[in-house]
Amino acid sequence: MSAALHFSRTYREARDRFLEAARAAGARINHREHPLTGPGGEVLATDVARIGPEDARYILGIGSGTHGVEGYCGSGIQTALLSEGFGRDLPPDTAVIFIHAINPYGFAWNRR
Repeated sequence: MSAALHFSRTYREARDRFLEAARAAGARINHREHPLTGPGGEVLATDVARIGPEDARYILGIGSGTHGVEGYCGSGIQTALLSEGFGRDLPPDTAVIFIHAINPYGFAWNRR
């Protein structure tokens, strides 16, 4: 698969791709909605996808969009990791948590 397929042009597209990849990977997903909306009126949210046991001793956190606008790159990487099976063969005491769009407003509006 071409790496370009994991990267998006809009926040909405990036979120949809991330959530699709997380569901396909069997991740448990939680959402935290932002009180404002995106440029197209879309819901803005920080999405958290977890692979591995809830009581894991070791947890690897992988975030994207801390300041917003760089979320396009981080989202593409997260989506690629999930799509390509990262986390499929974790040790039994390990979990991976993907935090997508830490700043969804900045991501959607191309701001910091």
